[in-house]
Amino acid sequence: MARPRQLTRRLILTLTIGMVVLWVAAAGTATMLLRAELEESFDGALRQTAQRLLTLAAEQLHELEEDDERHEIPGFEDGGSGDLLAYQVRRADGEVLLRSRNAPEAGYGAALKPGFADAGQFRIYTEKLRRRSLFIQVAEPLSHRQGSLMEAAASLFLPLAAVIPLAALGIWLAVRGGLAPVKELQREIAGRDASNLSPLKPMDLPAELAPIAAAVGRLLERLRRAFAAERAFASNAAHELRTPIAGSLAQTQLLVGELEGTPQAARARSIEAGLKRLGDLSEKLLQLSRAEAGIAVAAGPVDLLPVLRLVVEDCARRQGADGRLELLVEPGAGLTRALDRDAFAIAVRNLIDNALLHGGAAEPVRVRVGADATIRVSNGGPAVDTGTLKTPFVRGRTAAHGSGLGLAIVETIMAQTGGRLELNSPIPGRSDGFEAVLHLGGVA
Repeated sequence: MARPRQLTRRLILTLTIGMVVLWVAAAGTATMLLRAELEESFDGALRQTAQRLLTLAAEQLHELEEDDERHEIPGFEDGGSGDLLAYQVRRADGEVLLRSRNAPEAGYGAALKPGFADAGQFRIYTEKLRRRSLFIQVAEPLSHRQGSLMEAAASLFLPLAAVIPLAALGIWLAVRGGLAPVKELQREIAGRDASNLSPLKPMDLPAELAPIAAAVGRLLERLRRAFAAERAFASNAAHELRTPIAGSLAQTQLLVGELEGTPQAARARSIEAGLKRLGDLSEKLLQLSRAEAGIAVAAGPVDLLPVLRLVVEDCARRQGADGRLELLVEPGAGLTRALDRDAFAIAVRNLIDNALLHGGAAEPVRVRVGADATIRVSNGGPAVDTGTLKTPFVRGRTAAHGSGLGLAIVETIMAQTGGRLELNSPIPGRSDGFEAVLHLGGVA
């Protein structure tokens, strides 16, 4: 089965990815705008440099022309070849008269007309001296502009490496805080089951969750009424059946005595057995309705060990026990819990009745009280599948008659006090047998 998607994780991923996409889009747009601004700024610097150098170049050319013995024309002192800007002073025919040390001897490939042009790896601005047919071309490597643009773009994109985890953390905190009411509502709903259908406690919920809480409250109310009607019907039916069943059983037992030795005696005994099973079923239904009504929790701690001894003694005197029932109390064991005495007696009696009814006739039924406040009821017999035995009216493979309600009653009583019913078959350490373990809940 596919793992259910988590709303928190989905929101965090969606918001984080959305934030990253928006950041990248904004940084990309800013980079494009920044590129245009950088181009304009660098072009302005080229123009200003050319205009300043043109006058100086004209003066130096005039001095060189008056020196008849000088044949070579030196370049301008530009402060070293590491300067980014290079320049040439050229005639209209393209001859280079002056150049900076980092400029080539041959002319740039750009045409000699005022304005900007790209030539190879350079961005060039050309300016003309008005009184003479001289041109100055100032060149800047395009790689410089690209490097500046990359540095600016990096300052926009690199913070993502730190922003993404910080943003994810912030989004996680915000989502967790925003979903806190959902968690609170979930805990409230999870605390409701067949034994607890009380209304949801008042909560300060957002407007989106308030209708859900109201709908769950209405559902709980309908379930509470349905369960109450069901329990009332089962209780009333079982109670009303007890008297006629008891009367019919008494009359049938008298009839069995009168028909003893006749062919009709076997039929009368069959009717007697059926009435006994019907009486047991009505008693179990009555116990189940009482258990589901919530009788298990006591007002305060109760010493349950005397109750257990009394139940074991009563069961040992019943027909079919035949001295098979044993009670073992470990030293220091105690059973003080906030558990109603009658509910505890019903639970223990059902476990002992099951063990006597379904266990091997030649093996003992042991009731052991552990020092950890557990009660273990074990019996011999073949191992059985315990998977569905706690479900009402479900019985394991056995030739003995039963209602299939005993373990369901015990499970209901344990659930009301925070206890637990554990079923083991085979018994740990053996290859056969059946063991029911009561882990008592309630305050010690």
